[in-house]
Amino acid sequence: MNALADPIREVPHNIEAEQALLGAVMVNNACYDLVSRIVRPEHFFEPLHRDIFKASGDLITVGRRADPITLRDFLPADAKVGEMTVAQYLAALCADAVTIVMAQDYAASIFDAWMSRQIIVACEDTVAKLYQRRPGMDPLTEAVPVEDMLAKLRAERVSASGTASHGRQYLQSLTEARQRGKVLGVPICLPEIAAVISEPSFEAGNLYGLLSSSGEGKTSLTLQIIMHALKKGHPVQFLSFDQSAEQCIRQLVAQEHGIEARRQRAGDLSEKEWETVVDFSEWIDRQPFEVVKCTDHSAPQLLAFARAFVKRFGNGNVPLIVVDHIGAVKPEDRRADEGTKAKDINKVFKVGAEQTGAAWLVLNQRNSYGMKRDNPRPISADLFGGDPAKQAYDAIFYVYRYLKFLEERKAIASSESDWKKIGKVFPSAVREGGEDIAQIGAIKVRFGNAAITRNLIFEARFTRYRSEQVNDQPELMEAML
Repeated sequence: MNALADPIREVPHNIEAEQALLGAVMVNNACYDLVSRIVRPEHFFEPLHRDIFKASGDLITVGRRADPITLRDFLPADAKVGEMTVAQYLAALCADAVTIVMAQDYAASIFDAWMSRQIIVACEDTVAKLYQRRPGMDPLTEAVPVEDMLAKLRAERVSASGTASHGRQYLQSLTEARQRGKVLGVPICLPEIAAVISEPSFEAGNLYGLLSSSGEGKTSLTLQIIMHALKKGHPVQFLSFDQSAEQCIRQLVAQEHGIEARRQRAGDLSEKEWETVVDFSEWIDRQPFEVVKCTDHSAPQLLAFARAFVKRFGNGNVPLIVVDHIGAVKPEDRRADEGTKAKDINKVFKVGAEQTGAAWLVLNQRNSYGMKRDNPRPISADLFGGDPAKQAYDAIFYVYRYLKFLEERKAIASSESDWKKIGKVFPSAVREGGEDIAQIGAIKVRFGNAAITRNLIFEARFTRYRSEQVNDQPELMEAML
């Protein structure tokens, strides 16, 4: 290879931007609060600059001033910058300080250079592994670290474009919504869900959570949501750690056409039912629908699946991405506590929703704490990761089937006190006629009233929910015509 044609390249960095930013922080400590939202010490290329920025932050955080005099005691005494001592260098940085507004731009430049370095390192490592091929090596597996790195960087990226255009962006979105005559999102199958989350649809770019215990039917409700979205022409990807595509379709057939899953498994169908399932199979294959059976996948890997799906099946309608369920997602740090795992995972999902222009629905299986309470009604502590995990969600709703918990309590009741508690907690779990009442409510609503609750009827035979007001189910054939 011609050496002249392949010159040695420096990794991206901007020493001048780092110097100007540090000078601005020392001259005006108020600048630190603004730029620290964009850059951290590790983002700086020059090691001494990392030390200066960290020491400045430590002093400012405890209410002390950070300037060349106070910082000198927290930096290496023998450090030299060219012919200058640390004290002389700090003074020189202040002399070249920029304004707060310019400092934000320089912070963004420093952050972008750091991102570029991270991507370069990840890609170089992968390229080296691909050149050193070994028997049985899967090239796609070797590329996973690059996918993880990109997803993590997207989650960390901070916009530093300023606030001047925020008002204009708001007016533009308002105008577009008025022209459409509706919110840009995925239609919701049951009006009770819309009432509980105070939204007419699952809005594009939003992250939603669905909470219930195992066996309460959250996957059943999710499949109804998915089916409704497909009927309305919205692409849907189901990232499932539990059910296969075949199991999902079997349950969809039961919900839509009243053919129990047990009879489908046994092939015990009438001639008309055979025609129905054949028509359904052909219809579902024409839809922008994908079930991905997940195993030990991380949040960045799931985001990569979603990005590829939206790119393949995007049709102008807002996509729906469903993750079932968050507790099965591989965390970045397996040793971290559950709250940290949940926050890190949800942060990736929220960024993914914004970048893909999709609505994301993440299923949460209740932890064991709620099952031990006398009143097992869901609360935020029952989420995977507990109350702190709510942060990234735009709305979280729950499904609470009284009957499931009532039967469990009755089975172990052994005293008059136990039966009094049951009577107080479950006053109307089952109505006359044996209807299984399920309550839906909200754990978090960003723009509405979280106290709203509604009831649904669960039909266990077909694993589906229906409104109390509507007794008949919408027919799939209407969507096929």
